[in-house]
This record gives sequence, structure tokens and C-alpha cells, in this order.
Amino acid sequence: MNIKNNLERAREQMAKERIDCLVLAPSADLQYMTGFNGISMERPIFLMLTREKALFAVPEFELHGLPEEFKRDLCCIGWKENEDPYEKMKKCADDKRMYAAAGNRMTAEMFYHLQIAFTGWEWCLGDKIMVPLRKQKTEREYQCLKTAQVLAGRALKSMLKGGLSGKTEKEAAVLLNTCMEKEGLAVNGYPLVAAGKNSADVHHAAGDTVIQRGDVVVIDFGGCYGGYYSDITRTVVVGEEPEEFEKIYEIVRRANEAVYRAAEPGMTAEELDRTARAVIEKSGYGKYFTHRLGHGIGRDIHEPPYIVEGNQERLAEGNVFSNEPGIYLPGKFGIRLEDVLIIRESGAECLTELGHDYLVVD
Repeated sequence: MNIKNNLERAREQMAKERIDCLVLAPSADLQYMTGFNGISMERPIFLMLTREKALFAVPEFELHGLPEEFKRDLCCIGWKENEDPYEKMKKCADDKRMYAAAGNRMTAEMFYHLQIAFTGWEWCLGDKIMVPLRKQKTEREYQCLKTAQVLAGRALKSMLKGGLSGKTEKEAAVLLNTCMEKEGLAVNGYPLVAAGKNSADVHHAAGDTVIQRGDVVVIDFGGCYGGYYSDITRTVVVGEEPEEFEKIYEIVRRANEAVYRAAEPGMTAEELDRTARAVIEKSGYGKYFTHRLGHGIGRDIHEPPYIVEGNQERLAEGNVFSNEPGIYLPGKFGIRLEDVLIIRESGAECLTELGHDYLVVD
């Protein structure tokens, strides 16, 4: 990771927005900028980037563990347990009035203390700086995202070989995590596994429901590779499909594939959402597609751009986002089909290698 290059790119964006200072707490933003993966808990850790300085506040006992590149490119300010890190940073930073951007994932406690220490500063959200930097993926980022998708797809195939009937949703989720870890992915929490009527609940948490023959099962999952996430949803049938399933699955598949064909640089996020929605509405199920089409994905599972009605943002080369239309019939079942796309010069590339035919498993 080239920390110095990232700092200069951030400064260029700061100049465009007329922002004097960027403050980032441990988060995907700080990982993106510096590679720092630690957490602060009650001990404040934060980067303070101005036009002239790059300061990093960290407990003194953690200084020795920082990489040499980190120490070379950042001025690391260690603070003792009996010191106020905000006041110590204030002595090292320019204490003039500034227009500052605070990272969006910063805790309220940290922001409160920054406001107390840096009296008179004006504040805005750090997304003004970080979103333009992170939205358009580099080739290295693309390779990590692609690998994450491919490995996650392999994990699902491996998990499904053993069938689902008789397992609880949670047991299936744990098994899928195990398969992802065997493929080399880091996992965080349980995948979404929703069986039978639960599959009509968009964000059902895997629970103790026993999966039975005839159930529709929605599996929404992903792992992390090189700091970048995958996100896949597939809908499978245990034994044989219920009435209406094949018809509705085909509608969702057509919506997904219409988005893939239509996606190109310059179109708005809203237009792409409408592309999927038009297919589902024409088939008479519009009111059952209850969420946005998709979200950006990278170091965060959900990040800009958001592919949703009302978002007039124009898609650009390097944007990576999910394509996940769905139909959810309360009391019956739900179907969602999710891939990850990257915008290229002439259209979209699908990073997901799994096919779109629905799977019948034991």
C-alpha cells in the first residue's frame, strides 16, 4: 500500500471541497488510507490530515507495533494513559480555525471530544473526501473483489453438496462459513439463510427453523479477501419447488440479466434501479420488490454508489455494486438473485461466476 500516494489524493480532494482537515477513526476509510486495521475501543486512535501535516494519534504502548512504512509516512503521536490525546494532538496540529471533515464511522464520543479540543472549527462529514476516492476501484481492488466473489461461489457449491434438508438455518450458515474459511476467505458474522416462509423476509437472520423438503431457501452471504468483500445471493429449492416458484424465479432472473445488459458509464443509479423494477412491474409483482436494486461494495459490504430510485448520481468506470432484484410473497416464499458488477468502458462485467439457473438440492 502506498500511504503517501493515498494522502496526496485525499489532499487533492480536500482542495476541491475547500476542506482544511480530515479526521478518520478506525474504519474502512482508515484502512483504505493507511492499511491500519486496529480498533480503538475507549482509547482514541485517529488520523488527522491537513494540507501540510499527517498526524496519527495512538496509545504510546502501541507505537512499536506500527509498520515502518506507517512511521515513515505519518507523524505518529503516542499518548500515555494519563494524558489527554486530543489536547496532545492539538499541540502538534495547527490550532487555527479550520473547516474539517470527520469520518462517517467515527463515534459520537470521539467527535464530541474533538469539538471540545478544537474550539471554533466547522465540521462536515468525511464522505465528501472519502467517497470520491473509494468509489472507483483500482485494478488491485478489482482483483481482490473478483477473487472474493469466485471463492465465495466455490464455498456455496461445496456447502450445498451435503444438502440442506434436516439442518437448521443456523447450522447451514455455520457450515457455509466453514466452507468460506477453507477457501481462504475471512468471515464476519453469520450468512443470511432463510427457509420456507422466512425467505419472504428480506433480512431474515438465520435461526432455529429446520429446513424441510419443499422449502425455498434464500442464501445471502460473502467473505473478505485482501480487505475486500464479496456479496452473493442465490435461491435454492429443497426437493421440489412449490407452486409459482419457477415462474417467479424466471421474472427475477430476467430482471437481474436486464440490469447486466443495460449497465454502462453515464447512466444514473436511478435508471439502473428502474431497469430491474420495470421487468418485475410488467409481470405484475412490482409491489413485492420492496428494496433498492443494489449497493456499492468494497472495503465495506455496503458503500456508495447506492442503486436506488432518486439517486441521480451517474455511474462511472470502476464503480462496483450489487445487482440484486427480488420478489417476496408474504406467507409463501421469497426469491433474490444477487451478483456483483463493475462498470467498464463499454458496459458491465459480472464478477460472480455462479450461474443463474436455480438449484434443487437434497
